[in-house]
Amino acid sequence: MIRVNIQQQVLHFIVFLVIQIPFLYKLILFNSAFGFFYIGFILFLPYALNRSLTMVIAFLTGLIIDAFSNTPGIHASACILVAFVKDGWFNLMMGTSDDDVYLDWNELKVWGSIKYLLPLIFIHHIIIFTVENGGFNSFGFLFSKILYSTLYSFIIVFGLSFLMAPKARRI
Repeated sequence: MIRVNIQQQVLHFIVFLVIQIPFLYKLILFNSAFGFFYIGFILFLPYALNRSLTMVIAFLTGLIIDAFSNTPGIHASACILVAFVKDGWFNLMMGTSDDDVYLDWNELKVWGSIKYLLPLIFIHHIIIFTVENGGFNSFGFLFSKILYSTLYSFIIVFGLSFLMAPKARRI
Protein backbone atom coordinates (compact mmCIF):
# COMPACT_ATOMS: atom_id res chain seq x y z
CA MET A 1 0.00 0.00 0.00
CA ILE A 2 1.27 3.43 -0.85
CA ARG A 3 1.97 5.92 1.88
CA VAL A 4 1.68 9.52 0.82
CA ASN A 5 3.60 12.15 2.74
CA ILE A 6 1.18 15.04 2.32
CA GLN A 7 3.59 17.62 3.73
CA GLN A 8 6.26 16.57 1.25
CA GLN A 9 3.79 16.72 -1.64
CA VAL A 10 2.64 20.21 -0.61
CA LEU A 11 6.29 21.30 -0.42
CA HIS A 12 6.93 19.89 -3.92
CA PHE A 13 3.83 21.68 -5.22
CA ILE A 14 4.99 24.98 -3.77
CA VAL A 15 8.56 24.55 -5.07
CA PHE A 16 7.46 23.74 -8.62
CA LEU A 17 4.90 26.56 -8.75
CA VAL A 18 7.19 29.14 -7.13
CA ILE A 19 9.81 28.32 -9.71
CA GLN A 20 7.32 28.21 -12.60
CA ILE A 21 5.02 31.17 -12.10
CA PRO A 22 7.51 34.06 -11.86
CA PHE A 23 9.57 32.68 -14.75
CA LEU A 24 6.71 31.42 -16.94
CA TYR A 25 7.37 33.62 -19.93
CA LYS A 26 10.66 35.18 -18.89
CA LEU A 27 13.06 32.26 -19.35
CA ILE A 28 12.79 31.64 -23.07
CA LEU A 29 15.79 30.23 -24.87
CA PHE A 30 16.36 31.35 -28.46
CA ASN A 31 12.68 32.33 -28.93
CA SER A 32 11.67 28.68 -29.20
CA ALA A 33 12.35 26.87 -25.92
CA PHE A 34 9.81 27.46 -23.16
CA GLY A 35 10.32 25.87 -19.75
CA PHE A 36 7.16 24.30 -18.39
CA PHE A 37 8.76 22.55 -15.47
CA TYR A 38 5.65 22.50 -13.28
CA ILE A 39 4.86 19.22 -15.06
CA GLY A 40 7.51 17.66 -12.82
CA PHE A 41 5.15 17.95 -9.87
CA ILE A 42 2.58 15.78 -11.64
CA LEU A 43 5.16 13.31 -12.88
CA PHE A 44 6.56 12.83 -9.38
CA LEU A 45 3.20 12.33 -7.67
CA PRO A 46 3.31 8.99 -5.86
CA TYR A 47 2.98 5.92 -8.03
CA ALA A 48 -0.35 4.09 -7.75
CA LEU A 49 -2.05 7.07 -6.13
CA ASN A 50 -5.77 6.94 -6.86
CA ARG A 51 -6.08 7.91 -10.53
CA SER A 52 -9.07 10.19 -9.92
CA LEU A 53 -7.21 12.05 -7.19
CA THR A 54 -4.14 12.32 -9.41
CA MET A 55 -6.23 13.78 -12.23
CA VAL A 56 -7.91 16.29 -9.89
CA ILE A 57 -4.50 17.40 -8.59
CA ALA A 58 -3.24 17.68 -12.19
CA PHE A 59 -6.30 19.69 -13.20
CA LEU A 60 -5.86 22.13 -10.31
CA THR A 61 -2.14 22.48 -11.06
CA GLY A 62 -2.84 23.18 -14.73
CA LEU A 63 -5.65 25.56 -13.83
CA ILE A 64 -3.33 27.61 -11.61
CA ILE A 65 -0.80 27.83 -14.44
CA ASP A 66 -3.60 28.75 -16.88
CA ALA A 67 -4.73 31.53 -14.57
CA PHE A 68 -1.25 33.07 -14.49
CA SER A 69 -0.48 32.56 -18.17
CA ASN A 70 -3.88 33.60 -19.59
CA THR A 71 -4.35 30.32 -21.45
CA PRO A 72 -7.89 29.06 -20.87
CA GLY A 73 -7.59 25.36 -20.13
CA ILE A 74 -4.58 24.48 -22.27
CA HIS A 75 -2.28 23.57 -19.39
CA ALA A 76 -5.09 21.92 -17.43
CA SER A 77 -5.99 19.59 -20.31
CA ALA A 78 -2.35 18.67 -20.95
CA CYS A 79 -1.82 17.95 -17.25
CA ILE A 80 -4.90 15.74 -17.07
CA LEU A 81 -3.69 13.61 -19.98
CA VAL A 82 -0.23 13.22 -18.45
CA ALA A 83 -1.74 12.30 -15.08
CA PHE A 84 -3.97 9.73 -16.78
CA VAL A 85 -1.13 7.89 -18.54
CA LYS A 86 1.80 8.31 -16.13
CA ASP A 87 1.37 5.10 -14.08
CA GLY A 88 0.74 2.98 -17.16
CA TRP A 89 3.78 4.50 -18.86
CA PHE A 90 5.89 3.80 -15.78
CA ASN A 91 4.77 0.15 -15.79
CA LEU A 92 5.57 -0.14 -19.48
CA MET A 93 9.02 1.46 -19.24
CA MET A 94 10.21 0.07 -15.93
CA GLY A 95 8.43 -3.27 -15.98
CA THR A 96 7.16 -3.02 -12.42
CA SER A 97 3.80 -2.96 -10.74
CA ASP A 98 4.98 -2.72 -7.14
CA ASP A 99 2.88 -0.18 -5.25
CA ASP A 100 5.77 0.99 -3.05
CA VAL A 101 7.68 2.72 -5.85
CA TYR A 102 8.71 6.29 -5.14
CA LEU A 103 9.01 8.37 -8.27
CA ASP A 104 12.13 10.33 -7.49
CA TRP A 105 15.71 10.49 -8.69
CA ASN A 106 16.82 7.78 -6.28
CA GLU A 107 14.38 5.31 -7.80
CA LEU A 108 14.71 6.29 -11.46
CA LYS A 109 18.40 7.25 -11.80
CA VAL A 110 19.52 8.76 -15.10
CA TRP A 111 18.35 6.20 -17.64
CA GLY A 112 15.03 5.64 -15.88
CA SER A 113 14.44 9.39 -15.80
CA ILE A 114 15.05 9.63 -19.52
CA LYS A 115 12.68 6.73 -20.26
CA TYR A 116 9.96 7.92 -17.89
CA LEU A 117 10.11 11.72 -17.94
CA LEU A 118 11.12 12.64 -21.48
CA PRO A 119 8.22 11.03 -23.39
CA LEU A 120 5.60 12.34 -20.96
CA ILE A 121 7.01 15.86 -21.08
CA PHE A 122 7.03 15.56 -24.89
CA ILE A 123 3.33 14.59 -24.93
CA HIS A 124 2.52 17.47 -22.58
CA HIS A 125 4.30 19.94 -24.84
CA ILE A 126 2.69 18.56 -28.01
CA ILE A 127 -0.75 19.29 -26.55
CA ILE A 128 0.15 22.76 -25.30
CA PHE A 129 1.87 24.02 -28.43
CA THR A 130 -0.50 22.40 -30.92
CA VAL A 131 -3.56 23.88 -29.25
CA GLU A 132 -1.81 27.23 -28.82
CA ASN A 133 -0.82 27.17 -32.50
CA GLY A 134 -4.33 26.25 -33.62
CA GLY A 135 -3.25 23.02 -35.29
CA PHE A 136 -0.27 21.85 -37.28
CA ASN A 137 0.25 25.06 -39.26
CA SER A 138 3.93 25.93 -39.69
CA PHE A 139 4.84 22.37 -38.77
CA GLY A 140 8.62 22.92 -38.84
CA PHE A 141 8.49 25.81 -36.38
CA LEU A 142 5.92 24.01 -34.23
CA PHE A 143 8.03 20.84 -34.07
CA SER A 144 11.21 22.75 -33.21
CA LYS A 145 9.35 24.63 -30.48
CA ILE A 146 8.03 21.35 -29.05
CA LEU A 147 11.41 19.63 -29.25
CA TYR A 148 13.49 22.43 -27.73
CA SER A 149 10.91 23.12 -25.01
CA THR A 150 10.79 19.42 -24.15
CA LEU A 151 14.56 19.25 -23.76
CA TYR A 152 14.64 22.47 -21.75
CA SER A 153 11.82 21.35 -19.45
CA PHE A 154 13.38 17.90 -19.05
CA ILE A 155 16.71 19.36 -17.95
CA ILE A 156 15.00 21.57 -15.35
CA VAL A 157 12.71 18.78 -14.06
CA PHE A 158 15.61 16.33 -13.93
CA GLY A 159 17.75 18.83 -12.02
CA LEU A 160 14.96 19.62 -9.57
CA SER A 161 14.30 15.92 -8.99
CA PHE A 162 17.98 15.42 -8.18
CA LEU A 163 18.03 18.39 -5.81
CA MET A 164 14.79 17.37 -4.07
CA ALA A 165 15.80 13.71 -3.59
CA PRO A 166 16.79 12.74 -0.06
CA LYS A 167 20.57 13.01 0.18
CA ALA A 168 20.98 9.83 2.20
CA ARG A 169 19.72 7.71 -0.70
CA ARG A 170 21.13 9.78 -3.57
CA ILE A 171 24.24 7.64 -4.10
